[in-house]
Amino acid sequence: DRQIAREASERPKREASQGSRDWDERVADGMAKVLGEILTENNRLARNDLERRIRTGTGARDFRGRCCGAPDTPLPGEEEDFVARILREHTSHSALRDMAGTVMEQAGEIFSRVQQRGKDDGMSMDAETEVKVLRDVVKECLIRHVLKLINMDNSGTSAAGSHDAGLLATPQGYFGGDLDSFGRDVIRDLMEKGYGYQDDFVDDNTVRDVFKEIEYMEYDGKLVEVQQQKMTGYRSDKIQWLTYEALDREKQPGLVTLMKKMISIPFELNKKCSLYLQANSTFQISYYAKGAYYKRHIDGGYEDLNNGRKITAIFYANPCWSEADGGQLRVYKRKLNPFQIEHMKSKGQEVPDQTKHEVEEDIVPLGGRLVLFRSRDIPHEVLPSGGKRFAVSLWLMGPAGPGDQPEGHHAKT
Repeated sequence: DRQIAREASERPKREASQGSRDWDERVADGMAKVLGEILTENNRLARNDLERRIRTGTGARDFRGRCCGAPDTPLPGEEEDFVARILREHTSHSALRDMAGTVMEQAGEIFSRVQQRGKDDGMSMDAETEVKVLRDVVKECLIRHVLKLINMDNSGTSAAGSHDAGLLATPQGYFGGDLDSFGRDVIRDLMEKGYGYQDDFVDDNTVRDVFKEIEYMEYDGKLVEVQQQKMTGYRSDKIQWLTYEALDREKQPGLVTLMKKMISIPFELNKKCSLYLQANSTFQISYYAKGAYYKRHIDGGYEDLNNGRKITAIFYANPCWSEADGGQLRVYKRKLNPFQIEHMKSKGQEVPDQTKHEVEEDIVPLGGRLVLFRSRDIPHEVLPSGGKRFAVSLWLMGPAGPGDQPEGHHAKT
């Protein structure tokens, strides 16, 4: 008891998740013991799985050593390295007691969905199977939650040592391969029309893998509706924000391959267009069920409406999609930006009416297609989908100005 109390006092306090219930101390203590048993049963199978994911970068950020990013090694007299130490801290009895309520509530929600899906399909589980399935669900929820906490702690440590407002995607500093994913026509269309798209951005196997992985995320209840915008009738899709570092390298190989390549986009565009884009590895996964839509909007803006977004990149993971399936990305004619309006006025030219919305093109969300457009200049919408439609979006931040002026601010194509 003294050991448990000491561990609890040493651990940083975390705020309870909004909407979660308070658990009686005795109940929480009992659940913590159950979680500890799950970690150690079957020859420590779950604990070994958790440690494997951490050490291989599966579902957790890379860990840095004590000095200059060098690999962490035990101090003299120590028998465990940094990973073993942080794993021990996050799976101690007091740590398990702190997270027991959250883990069990998440497991209960997932298990209820599994049961309901089974009933909808005309299947049912006997009592013994229910116990086994529930225990497996609890085990996976526990592993994911511990990984999430470790990721949060490591992110905070990294942020505390960071002095960069935003990392400029300097082409000379990119060593992940050739920066040649987009053809000349795509770059020209992006700079002149404000949008362009590249087919076969990744191979067909990766497209199928990404589709299956997002489908599993949707089945797992990870994608949620944007309630405020849904209530106003603005959109009806479901989304989840996901970072490259949080991916499971073994269970999500398609997303790993896709996101790694999409991370190179700002480096390539800076090389070819001098847009001064920043690197980014935070993605939005979106799911449009049959009939789902997203009304006309614009992702960024200038002056008071400037949220930093400069280029929007959207990848479609929809194998066997056709124009008849709907869900097109409707792109409207590019709006003049303040630099262009000022330029026209200085030349004595008449500025066209900017309140009109003229459709430029309806882009079919074919599997493997990646669309680029100027976040501040291109109004767009998603037409009602005729089936299950998945997309992966990445917003690239950059200053208004470079590459936005009428002339002389981007390389020739």
